[in-house]
Amino acid sequence: MEASYLALAVCNYICTLSPNRIILGGGVMRQGHLFPLIHEEVKRLLNGYIRMPMILERIDEYIGPPALGDRAGVLGAIALAQQAGKLKQNI
Repeated sequence: MEASYLALAVCNYICTLSPNRIILGGGVMRQGHLFPLIHEEVKRLLNGYIRMPMILERIDEYIGPPALGDRAGVLGAIALAQQAGKLKQNI
């Protein structure tokens, strides 16, 4: 059930925003079995409407988990804080 809802959301993002890549993270996505289900459901829902090789042939690269895993949010916040600190020093 979760995979169907997530696939619907992903299809909406693809059709509306045309992103280069979609990253799905968080607690629900710790269930590794969801990614293949989402990939298949996205392909089924799009039904060839969007003919990008990344979607048709390499969907596992197009829709995937964050490279930094569960630490992505924390590390991103640290990076933003460091950038803000540098900007403040230059003023």
